[in-house]
Amino acid sequence: MNTRQSEFGRFHPIVQFFYFTSVIFFAMFIREPLFLGISLIVSTGYSLYLGRKTTLKALLAFIVPMFFLIAAINPLFNHGGVTIWFYLPDGNPFTMESLIYGLVSGGLFSSTMLWCVCLRCIMTSDKVIYLFGRMAPKLSLLISMILRFIPKLSAHFKEVRNAQKNIGRDMTDGSFKTRISNGVRIISAMLQWVMENSVDTANSLESRGYGLPHRTAFSLFRFEKRDCLILLMISLCDIGILRGYFSGELEFDYFPMISEIRFHAVLTAIYVILCVMPLTVDIMEDRKWKYTEWKT
Repeated sequence: MNTRQSEFGRFHPIVQFFYFTSVIFFAMFIREPLFLGISLIVSTGYSLYLGRKTTLKALLAFIVPMFFLIAAINPLFNHGGVTIWFYLPDGNPFTMESLIYGLVSGGLFSSTMLWCVCLRCIMTSDKVIYLFGRMAPKLSLLISMILRFIPKLSAHFKEVRNAQKNIGRDMTDGSFKTRISNGVRIISAMLQWVMENSVDTANSLESRGYGLPHRTAFSLFRFEKRDCLILLMISLCDIGILRGYFSGELEFDYFPMISEIRFHAVLTAIYVILCVMPLTVDIMEDRKWKYTEWKT
């Protein structure tokens, strides 16, 4: 994934993991409309900031269609609510509450996926190994290899398909039988590349002493004062939001009637601070660099 350099990505992996665990948890479980809107807007903005064209393509190709698909499917199966607009052919009511809840469900899915996109941009495979290497070395290695393997597989698939397309053997060329044959040829080439890559990876791990007893590990990550400061800020924000969540201040009902939106100024401000924290760090660093370039 082609991403811009992020200043938040230079923070300690513990800070990054703790932050994304917090925002993804809140994005999944808080259904209050205002908080959902904040999460969706900020996650979209930050993912576009990090990924630019790559994220925009993902938004248009997957996340946006899934948002509308979830919103459209929910009223067909969920018939709760008191505001009936019309009746479906099977006799079940189509209600305003079920439609709005479908939009909310689509928003929850979209914001969660967008925060995961941001996580993918910031949390690289070496950071995953650093965090979980001692507790679960095999699992952390497997996760890091998967994170690295997926973009490599995608890039190699494009190369193979472009090569086949240039000689007129793409999956869209020829008759139906020819297309199947071309597709099988591409899949065969991909499987061969995967097996060769796995052998090279195994030889590389063996040459580096993987699995040997008393093997030491080296890391460039250092926990600095700024990491401590932002970790404290994240913790305070989490405590404030969790207090509001478990006290019922963030409860919002969609059935049988939609609750009245209650504005919680303090909780909203805390949630905004939490969500925009990495984007603020990156923008401030960008402006600092631009000012330094302008001054010189």
